[in-house]
Amino acid sequence: MSLLSPKSIAVIGASSDEHKVGHLILRNLVTQGYEGKICPVNPKGGTILNRKVYPTVTAIDGSIDLAVIVTPAVTVNDLAEECGRKGVQSLVVISSGFREVGVDGRVMEEDLRRTAERHHIHLVGPNSLGIIRPGIHMNASFANRMPPAGTVALLSQSGALGDAFIDRAESIGLKLSLFLSLGNKVSMNECDFMELCEEDPETNVIGLYLEGIVDGRRFLTLAERIGRKKRIVLLKGGVTEKGRQAASSHTGALAGTDAAIEAICQQAGIVRARSTREFLDLLRTISQHPPLLTSRVAVITNAGGPGVLAADAAEREGLSLPALTPKIEEALRSFLPPSSSVRNPVDVLGDALADRYEQALKAAVKDPNIDGAIVILTPQIMTPAKAVAEMLAGIRKKHSLFPFVACFMGGEGVREAIAVLHANGIPNFSCPESAMHILASLRLPEHADGNQKIFGPDERRAAKALRILEGVSLGLLNEEKTEQLLELYELPAPRGRVAATADEAVKIAEEIGYPVTAKVSSKEILHKTEIGGVIVNLVTEKQVREAFDSIVRNAKEKAPKARVAGVLIQQCLAPGNEFIVGGLKDETAGHLIMVGLGGVYTELFKDTSFRVAPVSADDAYPMLTQLKSWKLLLGMRGKPQLDIDALAGLISVVSLLITECPQIREIDLNPVLVSEKSLTILDAKIVLG
Repeated sequence: MSLLSPKSIAVIGASSDEHKVGHLILRNLVTQGYEGKICPVNPKGGTILNRKVYPTVTAIDGSIDLAVIVTPAVTVNDLAEECGRKGVQSLVVISSGFREVGVDGRVMEEDLRRTAERHHIHLVGPNSLGIIRPGIHMNASFANRMPPAGTVALLSQSGALGDAFIDRAESIGLKLSLFLSLGNKVSMNECDFMELCEEDPETNVIGLYLEGIVDGRRFLTLAERIGRKKRIVLLKGGVTEKGRQAASSHTGALAGTDAAIEAICQQAGIVRARSTREFLDLLRTISQHPPLLTSRVAVITNAGGPGVLAADAAEREGLSLPALTPKIEEALRSFLPPSSSVRNPVDVLGDALADRYEQALKAAVKDPNIDGAIVILTPQIMTPAKAVAEMLAGIRKKHSLFPFVACFMGGEGVREAIAVLHANGIPNFSCPESAMHILASLRLPEHADGNQKIFGPDERRAAKALRILEGVSLGLLNEEKTEQLLELYELPAPRGRVAATADEAVKIAEEIGYPVTAKVSSKEILHKTEIGGVIVNLVTEKQVREAFDSIVRNAKEKAPKARVAGVLIQQCLAPGNEFIVGGLKDETAGHLIMVGLGGVYTELFKDTSFRVAPVSADDAYPMLTQLKSWKLLLGMRGKPQLDIDALAGLISVVSLLITECPQIREIDLNPVLVSEKSLTILDAKIVLG
C-alpha cells in the first residue's frame, strides 16, 4: 500500500528554516536512508537540502504515492484537493488547528474528510506526528529518531507520547515495523489502521495507545479476527470516571467509562496494559518471545524471599508452579549443594555462580512439566551477574521456543548484566511481580471455535418487545410492562401484581399464596429499599395491610414528589445466594451485559464482569469465573454447587433482550436468587433512554 511502502513522497510546506517542522520532516527523509523519490513543495521554489523545490504538487514530474502536508490549517483542504487531482493515494496531515480549536476547526475537518473521500485518498490526521517505516528507512515524521526495524506496529493517538516511545525503543530492545500517529482520525481511524496492520507482512504485534474508540463494535469484530493471527496490546487513556451522569441503576453506577474497554479486551483476547511502562514491556516481550503454551512455569532464584513473591504472583496471574519430574529433580539435586531447594521455586542459593543457574534453567527446559520460566538474581557480593546474563543469552539462542524472562534485582550491581540481557532480546524486570505478569501475557487467548450454541435472535419476539415498549416515555418502565418483557423472554420471576388499596393487596396475597413481599410501585423511586419501600416475608392479612400502609406513608415522607401507582405484592421466596445480571448502553461499544454479586453487596464489593452484548451461554462462563464470588457458585464449605448453567443462560438471554430493544438504557435484575437447581429474578428494573 502507498502509505506503508511509498516509492515517492512530497513534503508540502517544506522549509529552509531548520527550526520549522517542514524542514525537520524533509531532513528526516533525506538523511535517514529513505531511497525513494523525495519532492519538497513550497511556492517560493529554490532548493532545500540540495533538493529541487516544486511550487505546487501538480508541478512535480511523475506520480506521488504519499504527500505530507505541513502548512497552516486554513490551507490544508485546498492542498488536499490538489493532491487528489494529482492522483496522490495517501496523505498525512501534520498541521494542527482543527477540531481542537473549536467550531471553525471542526468545519475545516469535515471539508477535509469529504475531499479525501471524494478522491479516495487514505488520509492520516490532521494533527499527526507522521509515519515511520523502519524497514525502508522512511521517517516521514518530526520524531528525531529512526527506531530499530522489527515486527511491532505502534499506533498512537498521542503524537508526543508516540515520540517518547520511539525515543526509548532502542534502549529497551523494542523493534518496530511501523510507527503511525493517528492524530484527529478525521478519515481513517484505529480500525482502518488495524486492518492495514493485518495485511502487513512485517507486522506480528500491534500496539495501540488510544484515548477514544470511534466504533467499538467494529473494533471488537476486527480485534477478534486479527487477534487470531497477530497479538494486540492496548494502552487506553481517559478511563477514570469523574462521575457517571444519569446512572439510574446499579449497573450504570458500577460500569464507569472503563467497562466497555475491559469487555472488548476480554472478548477479543487483547492484552491490556495499565501503564506506559507496562505497555512497552508487553510489546517487546510478546514480539520477541514464543507463546507460553500452558500455565506451568518454573522460578529459579538465588534468594528465598523473591522466590516466595514470585510464587504469590504466579497464583494471582493464573499460573502454576508444578514440581519438576522426579528424574529431572534427581539430576538437579546431584549437581546443586545439599542445602539447595530443587522444588519449584528452585533455589540455587546466594553463592551461586553461572553454572548453577545454567543447570537449573536447562532442567526447566527439559522438564515436560514446565513450559516457561523466570530467572531471579539478587546481586550478592559473589554473584557474577554479567556471566549469568551471558549464559542466559546462550540458552535463549539454543532453546528459542522456550519462553523465559529475567528479574535481575538491584541497581548498579546489575546494570551491565541488564544491558547484556536487553542486547540479546531477554526482557528484564526489577521485581518478581512484574516479571510474572509479563510472562503470563505470553499465554495465547482462548478463542471460541465458532460452533458454540448461541441464544439466537428472533424477529417476531423482537417485534413484540418493541410493541410492549411502544409509546412508553423515558425513564423507569412500570411493573406491568417489565413483567410482560420478562415473560416474553421466558425469564423466571415470582408471581405478583400491583395493588392500589390495602384490600386489593390482601386479595392478591391470598391468590398467589403466603408468604409475600410488598414493594412500592413508582417510576420515580429507583431504589426502593432506601425509602423503606420494601417489606418481605409477610404471612398474614394483617401484616399485608400494615405493610401497604407503611410503604405508602414512607413514599410520601421520603419521596414526596414521586407519583406512586400502588404497592407490588409478589411471591416471597426463601433466602439464597443473590447475584445481579444487568445491562447498559455504552457510547463506545453499544450495549454491555454485566454479572456480579447481588443483593445488598452489589455496590459494596463491586464484584462484576462485563462483556459486549450479545453473548452466548458459553461466553458467559468466563464472566462467571472472573468473579471473586465464583467459589460461591461452585459451592463452599460442603454446600452444593449452584445452578451455574441457569445463570449463564440468563446472562445470554438478557444480553439478547437489550440488543433487540435498543431503547433500553439500563436494566437491573437484582437480586437474582440462584439455588442448587434453579434461579428466580426477585426484582427487575428497566430504564429507557
